[in-house]
Amino acid sequence: MIINATNIGRNLSGIGRYSLCISEFLLKNWSHPLDLILNARGSSHFNQFKNDHRIKTKTGLMSSDYGFKGHLLRFLYSNKLSFSNPNDILFTTSQLEGSLFNKRQVIAVQDCIPYVFPQYHKKQYYFFKHILPTILKRSLRILTCSNFSKNSIMELYKIPEQNISVIYNGINQINPGNNLNSRKKDYILYVGRPSKMKNLGRLIKAFKIITNKNNLGLRLVLTCQKGDIPFDLIKGLEKHIEFAGYVSEDHLTKLYQEAFLFAFPSLYEGFGFPPLEAMSHGCPTLVSNVASLPEVCGDAAYFVDPYDEESIADGIYQVATNSALRETLIKKGLERAKLFTWGETGKKHIQIFEEILNDS
Repeated sequence: MIINATNIGRNLSGIGRYSLCISEFLLKNWSHPLDLILNARGSSHFNQFKNDHRIKTKTGLMSSDYGFKGHLLRFLYSNKLSFSNPNDILFTTSQLEGSLFNKRQVIAVQDCIPYVFPQYHKKQYYFFKHILPTILKRSLRILTCSNFSKNSIMELYKIPEQNISVIYNGINQINPGNNLNSRKKDYILYVGRPSKMKNLGRLIKAFKIITNKNNLGLRLVLTCQKGDIPFDLIKGLEKHIEFAGYVSEDHLTKLYQEAFLFAFPSLYEGFGFPPLEAMSHGCPTLVSNVASLPEVCGDAAYFVDPYDEESIADGIYQVATNSALRETLIKKGLERAKLFTWGETGKKHIQIFEEILNDS
């Protein structure tokens, strides 16, 4: 079997994290012969396997770090790979590398965001609208990370239900220790890209409402650059907002552990890693009541209407000022996060691959 994980970049997105963790699990735990294909920039995450002959490294220009250029090169390479290996099962860990010609392909689809929000993803919309349908209809199996995403794929692409398997993503498990409330600092944390679909504009407006009305003494920490946000949005809040930029894993862990609360009012998620990561670090979590987030977060988060700044602001106020609610969210969040492990996710991938191999 061939694993096409060329989407892994030096800086990890949600899809990149999935590709990395599943690839690592398969290398460590599956005895079936396989070749893992990476780009040179993504291969830096696999130093523990540096002498493993199963890893094949291609040009770093295919990295997701290069945006649209990298996406295009990966797509072209994936189709070339199919022509070169017509008899192999090909596991493609991202829909953007799907092959138009390989009928022995298993493809992972995390979400349909560019199709649903074309105004925010103009370059990818054409691919999701006109090319991905053919890829999905010719694939042996589609893997996705939530029932919400499964239903979206069935509705948008008319794929039969039996061709889609739901396997929840995992997260890296953390033991946050004791005294969770006592170590919290005075900031609300947001983790994610600064795209409009992530709804940072309304989060900042909600934060401004809280700052002006209630004066809770909280800052807002965003993992993006100051230049990513229109100045008009942050005008008057300069002293209250911190831009952390892209952060390392160690820095991110510290941010989660020390945050007073985590806010994630995204308009659409196929899964949503950050809320579960926040929960696993003992951080009370506020999320949108739309898309996959209620399914993934269960009763362990405080839900708000992402289209209403007042709803977001009120949610922040409730979580920030109600100590009993905070303790409940912390406790439930820690338990919820334990349900999502890469070990369980990896085992379910292997089960599906073995079913396909036995039938072929």
